[in-house]
Amino acid sequence: MHHGRVSELHSSPRSIVRSWGLTELRPHEHAHWGALRAVVSVGAPVAVLLALDRADLTLFASFGAFNSLYGRHSVYAARLRMQTEAGLFLVGAVALGVLAGAIGGSWLAITATAVTSVLAYLVSRWRHWVPPGALFPVFAVSACSAHHQSWNMLPVAVGVSAAAAVFAVLVGQTGQLFPAGRERQKHAARPLLSRAELFGSEGVRGDLIVYAAAPVVAGATALTAGGAHPYWAMVSAVVPLTGPSSTQRIARAMHRIWGTLAGVLLSVAILSFDPGVVTTLVLALIAQTWAELFVARNYGLAVVGITPLALLMQHLAVESDPFATAGDRLAETALGLAVAVVLILLTRRRPKAQI
Repeated sequence: MHHGRVSELHSSPRSIVRSWGLTELRPHEHAHWGALRAVVSVGAPVAVLLALDRADLTLFASFGAFNSLYGRHSVYAARLRMQTEAGLFLVGAVALGVLAGAIGGSWLAITATAVTSVLAYLVSRWRHWVPPGALFPVFAVSACSAHHQSWNMLPVAVGVSAAAAVFAVLVGQTGQLFPAGRERQKHAARPLLSRAELFGSEGVRGDLIVYAAAPVVAGATALTAGGAHPYWAMVSAVVPLTGPSSTQRIARAMHRIWGTLAGVLLSVAILSFDPGVVTTLVLALIAQTWAELFVARNYGLAVVGITPLALLMQHLAVESDPFATAGDRLAETALGLAVAVVLILLTRRRPKAQI
């Protein structure tokens, strides 16, 4: 098992760079249907909140609806289970983040993010979530805890995120209403891991250390350096960890940094025109569509959409200087990825000595 983590240590630098797949484009596999469901799941609740003049609640709705990103190509029963479980976890992450924001304290926010990172990693492995890892729960808890929250906001945030999650689950099942959706080939459900398999698999102990340490080191470094958005560094530090080998994890970091650079330039170009609320929402949904179309095909291309999506959604919720925000995004993404790469290299498996 995990022979890739050993053999990759003997690869030449050129073959490792080639293995990053920066220009590779994997098969389409009906990605447009998953993209459409995700856009509807996120866009509809956000549009309703904007119509009600509650832009301040749009992030909570977005995080709840992120369960639409799970099980895109799974059979309907597995998708229902996966999106329900992910929805519950994401709502819990929102609640924990708002709670940490209400209590206050940057270190509490970092601690909550690290705990969420480890738990999400374990649950995603145990329940075979697709995509695996802790990215979306970490994003939810770190973003919600990054700002001061009132205690009265806790039930509102939970209610909004839960409603969005339920809506996303329903959208995820709509394909059963159509013959094409019922007949399209999908991935079968995988059996759940036993406790022994969950904790005894090779590499799990190292992964637990990395999933705990990455947000702590990234968040603490960003906080000490005076970063305006330390949670971006924490999220970026978790991004590469979903890969099954060190080379693939570093490749994901390389995809993230070039995609972020391109996405930041695109975001600055868009926000420099000071678009209105409706235009900003439409552009954010276009960015999300792009991201969903490419996330399983070329992660770097997906990040070109993910970056303006994040910055546009933040602009809807909290107005800020787009140039300063874009600079923060790039700097703190680079910081988080640097932390991740260092931890990946420190915890990679070494080949056993020959006797």
